[in-house]
Amino acid sequence: MFRQQTISIPEKLRAFVRHVWLLEPGASSEPSTGNLLSIYADGCPGMIFQHSENGLLLNQKKALSPVFLYGQTVAPIDMHSAGRLGMIVVSFHPYALHSLFRVSAKELTDDCLDISLLSAVQGRLLRELLWNTETAPGRMRVLFEFLEQVVEKNKAVVDGGMVHATCSLLQSNGKMPLPALQRILNLSPRTFERRFEQYIGISPKLFSRISQFQAALKHLQSGKFEKLSDIAYTYGYADQSHFIRNFSRFTGLSPLRWQKHAGGDAEEFPGIARSI
Repeated sequence: MFRQQTISIPEKLRAFVRHVWLLEPGASSEPSTGNLLSIYADGCPGMIFQHSENGLLLNQKKALSPVFLYGQTVAPIDMHSAGRLGMIVVSFHPYALHSLFRVSAKELTDDCLDISLLSAVQGRLLRELLWNTETAPGRMRVLFEFLEQVVEKNKAVVDGGMVHATCSLLQSNGKMPLPALQRILNLSPRTFERRFEQYIGISPKLFSRISQFQAALKHLQSGKFEKLSDIAYTYGYADQSHFIRNFSRFTGLSPLRWQKHAGGDAEEFPGIARSI
């Protein structure tokens, strides 16, 4: 099982970085038989550095590089390691991927990219530095210095309109009407959607649904409800069946099955780490 630690973010990066987690194998006298990390939609892209004994596979098929960017997660995905696994997970704000790396966020939705393939940043050097640094604090310094250099080199600034739009949708649990956001930002529906997909990677409507799902997911995890319909109506679902269908789309599980098999391990990190 993982041991999780949340890392403080440098001031220069707080406009782009939402959370950083250090995930380390828990202390055990027995060798690990493997780890499964399931990732669900949370509205945020990110970057992962992973070091594992036998490599890390995406959905049991694709071998993942040691350092990679990932875009918006819509369909649930699994990352599996056959041995001991450690990770540093950098979760960006929803709008940060395009601003930082000058890539269209839409192209990375439900996908990932080896950082060394980006010509605009020194991704290959980053990978080498991380592999040659033995301590977790040292690796964190390497990552933060890299991201600060990316901000400076690309003259990265956040798009104020996209900050307002995504924060409004997250804080309202997806209930903020999209026409109201368009009026506030003085954008036509088509321009708003095009810019949203460029910076965020998905449509505003889908981001609203993910915001709604995440709020319901946290309520489900808390256990503070009597019936599933209580959660459904609290977060604006038409009925319990509507809630179950949407929940299953983002997790691959029904709410009660998720709560039974995975809910105890999912806190701030948008995935579930469990030993197998």
